This record gives sequence, structure tokens and C-alpha cells, in this order.
Amino acid sequence: MNVQQFRLLVVDDIADNRTLLRRFFGDRGFHVVEADSGPAALVLVEQQKFDAVLLDIVMPGMDGLEVLKKIRVGHSSHNLPVIMVSGKTANMGFSLALELGANDYITKPIDLAGALARIRGQLAPMPVEQSARRYA
Repeated sequence: MNVQQFRLLVVDDIADNRTLLRRFFGDRGFHVVEADSGPAALVLVEQQKFDAVLLDIVMPGMDGLEVLKKIRVGHSSHNLPVIMVSGKTANMGFSLALELGANDYITKPIDLAGALARIRGQLAPMPVEQSARRYA
């Protein structure tokens, strides 16, 4: 799959986490945009088109679950896949995220190859004509 046309939004309040993900996915041809908070992510989702979102659950202020709820008001799980990320070992946050419309989840520390596979799995059924690149 050619991922060069896919746009990925990475949402995490920790700069080192965003940098790691930006570099990893950027080196694999994704166009990566970063948000350091829930409110910043919501502004970006409304202003730009993305093919997928990696969204941290635990963030100060507005947590990832609240961000997910707001994203789902205007974007279905089919049109904008959201993969939740958290260091939580308990299933409670992930179960709730799935109930709220998350497509998938990954745990920290992030297995980068696994994260790439999960994102590719969400993007695979999407025809290139429907990707965000047509809005760039």
C-alpha cells in the first residue's frame, strides 16, 4: 500500500511521544500533523482533513475520551478512524473508548510496528480517491 497520500493526526500532551510518532510515521511516507491537547486536536480536525487519528487517552484538561466523543459528532468511524493510545493497563478506558466509537487501541510503550499495522489496517479499505490528500 502506498501511504504517501495519507494524513495522520497525532494527539499527545507529551512532546517526546509526538516527536517519536511523527518521525516514525513520517519516515514511512505519512504526512503527520501534531496536536498537544484535546482542544487543539478538535480545531485541527475541523480545519483539515485527516485519514486517521492516533489519540492519547490520558491528557490534562480534556482527555482523549472527551475528544473522541466530539470527533464522533461530525465524523463517523468509517470516515475518520481513531486509534486510542494509553499507558493504562486496565481495559476500562479502552472498553469505553470502543463503545464511544474508537476503531482500535494500542498501549504504551508503543510497539511502532504494531501501530503501523493497525493504522494500515484501518486505511486499507479506503480508496485513494477518498483519502485526505484530495483536500490538500
